[in-house]
Amino acid sequence: MSLRKLLAYAAIYVLWGGSFLAIRVIVADVPPFFAAGFRFTLAGLLLVFYSHLRGGVVYPRRALLNASLLGFIMFTTMYAALFWGEIRVTSGIAAVISAMIPVWIFAGELAVLRTQKATVISVAGILLGLAGVVVLASGPAKPGDHGSTLAIAAMVIATVCWAFGTLLSRKLALPKPQTANAGWQMATGGVLLLVWSALAGEMHHLPPTTVLVSTRMLVSMGYLVIAASIVAFTAYVWLIAHEPATRVASYAYVNPVIALVAGAALAGERLSGLQIAGVVLVLAGVVATLRAKHPVTETSKVAA
Repeated sequence: MSLRKLLAYAAIYVLWGGSFLAIRVIVADVPPFFAAGFRFTLAGLLLVFYSHLRGGVVYPRRALLNASLLGFIMFTTMYAALFWGEIRVTSGIAAVISAMIPVWIFAGELAVLRTQKATVISVAGILLGLAGVVVLASGPAKPGDHGSTLAIAAMVIATVCWAFGTLLSRKLALPKPQTANAGWQMATGGVLLLVWSALAGEMHHLPPTTVLVSTRMLVSMGYLVIAASIVAFTAYVWLIAHEPATRVASYAYVNPVIALVAGAALAGERLSGLQIAGVVLVLAGVVATLRAKHPVTETSKVAA
């Protein structure tokens, strides 16, 4: 494997895996919807600006409307739940829940689009993932803390929204190139998150300026905007064009491991025995689902 591919895989494995801890650091002091909105508005605008510098940007009106819709479905809903949820659960658990996205995508391909064949292993993978989520949500993270169960439920619903948006994007005309498309979606989702923040009254609860511009806050937000949103995404798009999709999708079960290690090493996060069991079930489900994907061929479509 070339050095460029190794660096690209390192980006989507490590940079995306570390983003969950960065989110937890930020929402410890900054309201979640505002933090998420600021991240994606800035990251989206930077990607759009970068795309215009490179040239070849195509923005049909319908494509912009479609990208805006996806920005709401994927970025606004997903990251509102993720940032809010990380106030109540560890960054490692949030990463494990997010790893279910490929499972929901496969379920949609199987039941709705009918572009995948059901196999014993793939169905078992879906069931294992669901069982893991149930185990994770079966008890509060801390005695008397039932907010964690609600947070997990919200993040699960958000991952379903992201998967739905991913499947929907295959049928829509979208801006080109992909960086401009992603930038527009991020920026739209980010602006809507800021609106959501204002409606929720978060603007009255922003921390002092000294906290917002502290080294800890600037490093964490800079990591999310530059490393996790721009560098890792660019690496992901490049890998999709040069590597098998199933291999690239391996980030889904590597990210939680990176997040769990980072949370334990840098933030002292610990999991209970029940939570460890839930993590194992979810990761086993994701691995099984990705490994057992079997696209429907034109011949098998006719035969069906």
